[in-house]
Amino acid sequence: MPFPPTPMTIRCPFCGQPVQVPVRQIIDVSEEPPLKRLLLAGRLNAFVCPRCGNRVSFAAPFLYHDPEKELAFVFIPIQADLKETDRQRIVGQLVETVLRQLPREKRKAYLLQPKEFFTIPSMLEAILRADGYTDEDLKAMEERTLLLHRLLNARRIEDAEEIIRENAEKMNGEFFRLFQEALAAVQEEGSAEEFARLMAIRDRLLELTPYGQMVRARTQVVEKFTRAPSSETLLEALLEAPDEATRRTLVALGRPFLDYRFFQNLTRRIEEAEQAGRAEEAERLIALRREILEAREAVDQEIQRVYEERARLIRELLSAPSERELQERLVQHLAELDDIFFDVLQMNIQAALEEGETRLAQALDLLGRIAMAVLQQTLPPELRLLNALLNTPSEEGRRRLLERNRRLLTPEWLQWLQQMEARMREEGRAEVAEQIAAIRTMAEQVAATPAILRPS
Repeated sequence: MPFPPTPMTIRCPFCGQPVQVPVRQIIDVSEEPPLKRLLLAGRLNAFVCPRCGNRVSFAAPFLYHDPEKELAFVFIPIQADLKETDRQRIVGQLVETVLRQLPREKRKAYLLQPKEFFTIPSMLEAILRADGYTDEDLKAMEERTLLLHRLLNARRIEDAEEIIRENAEKMNGEFFRLFQEALAAVQEEGSAEEFARLMAIRDRLLELTPYGQMVRARTQVVEKFTRAPSSETLLEALLEAPDEATRRTLVALGRPFLDYRFFQNLTRRIEEAEQAGRAEEAERLIALRREILEAREAVDQEIQRVYEERARLIRELLSAPSERELQERLVQHLAELDDIFFDVLQMNIQAALEEGETRLAQALDLLGRIAMAVLQQTLPPELRLLNALLNTPSEEGRRRLLERNRRLLTPEWLQWLQQMEARMREEGRAEVAEQIAAIRTMAEQVAATPAILRPS
């Protein structure tokens, strides 16, 4: 099970404001993989001061645990200037916390002798080396990370633009990957204001860097298909795609539209080019058809592999001896509880019903309900509220739900709803975007209505 954060009051070093923040003392990457991303992005145990808006990173002892690689690293900040007995006591408490939660068979010797680090960079280097990074990789990553931190700490968009213009050529695909990880980490923290600030910086990255311009060109082509998906728009997008990576993305997104009609249209274009004597164009279209067929086969193989993995996972989960054990296993496999998992689950339920295996169908149905409950529990309350609102069909029901959760209707949450609406429109999910827009309007009305005037 995940290790919950410990609430602590930290005083902002810039303005002196006391802020209560959740402090992570156990980083178990097998239980909560996103925490590793937070650590690598330099955003673990950090907060944005609500008074002055500055980002504050504070040094607190923690244990990093990766059971797959048998890593147990303890960070003890050097500035803490602890006595040896105090240091040993902290290390012992952290190790004991992990051991208490582990089954006996997983309590291995490496946990009893954790390696200690007194600076975050030295710990990060050890983590990355365990991941297979070389000296050259680490040097390049250090340069990218320093540049990323400069950009993330730019408080004004003008300062961010200046950093981007000066380093545009260095901001390659790997840099964008790091930036996206930082963006995802902020989104997980639930800070709508900070997320909006980084989204504005991302827009400048897309506009001002060669790699960003290429990404934006790819996105525009993909959006041509996703805005109005059909075999015709898929073919047009594939013809305009600037590179193979974009075409692979389009094939994956448009797999259901790669049907007889699609290839009939493509073949017709090839024949027209041949009849008109445009040999070069005909050759390009023939090569495109071959590439699409190969990409479709690769997509089908990957989909089949994932379906088989989810089927194996369902069999493993069904063998859990109790509901508590089932919940623990589900938490360990959170990343695999996706649409395909529930598709396979529903197919298994249908097959069991058709074969008259009622008890198996009931067990699978219970598994699905517990899996959904586990997923809901892992979501922040603001996201759980949005999901509940989207699943509530009546306006009256939505209003009652908003009334009961009025404490969550903060300006930051309303701004986050606006960002979610925009993202849904970008992804071509207009119906969901309209629902979120209606929810936001109703939430604004509820938040603006004094409690004494609200109907019971």
